[in-house]
Amino acid sequence: MEDTIATKWNVLVNNQKSQSEADNKTESVEQISSYIFIYDCYENSILYVNKAFETLTGYNSHEFNLDFLIGMIHPEDVPYFFASEERGLNFTNKLLFNEHFKYLLSYSYRIKTKNGSYIRILQQCQALEVNNSGHLTKTLVIHKRIADFDVLPKNDYKILDKSNNVYINEQNSYNLSERELEILNLIKLGYNSERIAFELKISTNTVRTHRKNILTKAKSNSFIELIKKISISDFE
Repeated sequence: MEDTIATKWNVLVNNQKSQSEADNKTESVEQISSYIFIYDCYENSILYVNKAFETLTGYNSHEFNLDFLIGMIHPEDVPYFFASEERGLNFTNKLLFNEHFKYLLSYSYRIKTKNGSYIRILQQCQALEVNNSGHLTKTLVIHKRIADFDVLPKNDYKILDKSNNVYINEQNSYNLSERELEILNLIKLGYNSERIAFELKISTNTVRTHRKNILTKAKSNSFIELIKKISISDFE
């Protein structure tokens, strides 16, 4: 019985495309747009980086550690890097257990490749593991190559609430209720107050009250302004 199971498993493994030499040709930098690594928050070390790092940057993956990463960052972007990391730490320190898995933190900066040129990467961080006390211990980090900005924004730091598909700020000062988030998502779809009331089976006056509260909480003058603040499409 055990031999049969082992044989079946080996057949499955050997049928993976990763086992085929034809499907494992070296890919060029044009085909690779991102690499990932795992950061151990407790040990303050990088546990793993995938091979795409070598293709995208030209460096050997065995060289990659925190000091090496910081050394790659464009000198003008180093202060922004540390300021953004501090913002992320202040935010995640307030979270416990499954709350960590709800968010994706992102911002961009430039790194130097082995040939001396700089590329802009969008860094996206999401929780991979928490300890028994509910604190973040391991993070999955994605570095995605993006086009450089024609006009550099002062701040592109964003926190995505993945469950509601909206961006928030690190203080979560919007503090929208579940009902308000429902209404906001319907507004994003172009629904008017009457249609929203019908969909949610509430009165139109209730919808209008929620709309006013949403704008007040978000400190926005209009929903066009607010949706621009929280639009996922800004960084997809």
